[in-house]
Amino acid sequence: MRRIQQVSRWMVIILTGAIVVADILILAIFAFPELSVQPFFDAHIITTRAPTLENWQRAAMAGLAVLGLAPAYYVLLHFRALFRLFAAGAIFAGLATKHLFKAAIGMIVGGVITIVNTTLGGLVLTARFAPGQHVFTVSVSSVQLAWILAGLILAVMSWVMQEAARLSEENAGFV
Repeated sequence: MRRIQQVSRWMVIILTGAIVVADILILAIFAFPELSVQPFFDAHIITTRAPTLENWQRAAMAGLAVLGLAPAYYVLLHFRALFRLFAAGAIFAGLATKHLFKAAIGMIVGGVITIVNTTLGGLVLTARFAPGQHVFTVSVSSVQLAWILAGLILAVMSWVMQEAARLSEENAGFV
């Protein structure tokens, strides 16, 4: 038990650092919206046309970037809360399984949002192109599928842990 608590304390520190980095990224996106546009320039045909972006396009791309970070931020917060409980010795507590389940849902939502963001980003960046030259792409990568699959697996694991905790409490009443 002591080893679990020790590792969990380190995980809380690491996850807190990741949350601080995510905060900095969100602030950087609003300070420098071009940063959120560059991956789309690299990934689409748009690079050959090198359009100048209007302010609304920069704002929309910054908004999409923050929207893409939001589920990851949510997941980090719930994993940090989970490991805080583990560090306190509440490994099979009902609250721990709820944090695990919420993190799992965040992972699933994050995978789906990145798919939608790619599509919307292409449309936003090509909005000023002549009719018929707008880019509409729906792209699904193995990373997005991995996030969704990992979220599904963690959701099932949290349900199993919740059931185990419930059965343990139920059986404790029979002794």
